[in-house]
Amino acid sequence: MYDLCIYGHMTVDHIFDGFQEKTTLGAMANVWNAFIELNTNFKVKLNPISFGEAVIVINRNTSERIGRGNLNITTKPPSIVDARWHHIMYLNQLPDLSFIKNINSGIISADVTAGNMDKIIPYLYKIDYLFISDEDLFMDVHELSKKVNGWVILHYPDGSITTNGKSNIRKTTPIIENLDVLGAGDIFAACFIASRLKSKGTLNSLEASIKYAHENTTKMLLNRKKNEN
Repeated sequence: MYDLCIYGHMTVDHIFDGFQEKTTLGAMANVWNAFIELNTNFKVKLNPISFGEAVIVINRNTSERIGRGNLNITTKPPSIVDARWHHIMYLNQLPDLSFIKNINSGIISADVTAGNMDKIIPYLYKIDYLFISDEDLFMDVHELSKKVNGWVILHYPDGSITTNGKSNIRKTTPIIENLDVLGAGDIFAACFIASRLKSKGTLNSLEASIKYAHENTTKMLLNRKKNEN
C-alpha cells in the first residue's frame, strides 16, 4: 500500500520572472518535490490523469502569479490504487471526475485552480480536505464547507482559514517581500498532508498540521530564493 497517491495534472511550466524565462515541471511535481524536501520517506505514487503546458508570469512585488495554458493536452482514465491518502490536483480542470466515486479507502483531499467550479459540486461529498486559494474561492467558505465531507482549507498570502462549518482555525503569517510564490499552494498542501500522515490523522493535531504547513512552505520558498542568488 502507498502512503500517498497523487492524481491529476502533470504540467510543463514556462515561467517568466521579469524577463527571465525558465522551464520546469509543475502541478503534481511540486507536491512530489515537497515530500522529497521534507525527508518524509513516505511511499508516494504519481498517477497522472492529464499532461499539460502553461505559461506563468510571476509578480514578486505583489506575491502573485498569473498563468494561461492547456492543462489537458493528453488525458487517460486513472487507475485507483490502495493508499492511506489520495490527493487530487486541480479538481475543476480534470475532464472526468467519476473515478472519485471509486476511491473507497483512505483520506481524500483535492485542490482547485481557476475555472469552472460547477462540475466539482456533485463530488465534494467525497472530499475530506479541500484546498483553495482566496483568488479561486467561488462561494462563502463556510457554505462550501457544508458540501465537503470534512474541512475546507482556504489559504492566502498572509494566512489561512480552516473550517468544517462548525469549527474554525485561523492562522496568520507574515508576508515576505520579493518572493516567488509559484507552486506555494501545491507545497502547502504537500506539507499539510505530510503532517497528517505523520500524526495518523488525529483530530487534536489539525491545528498543528496547519502551522506545520505554513512554516515549511515559507521555509521551502525562502530556500528556493536563496538558491536563486
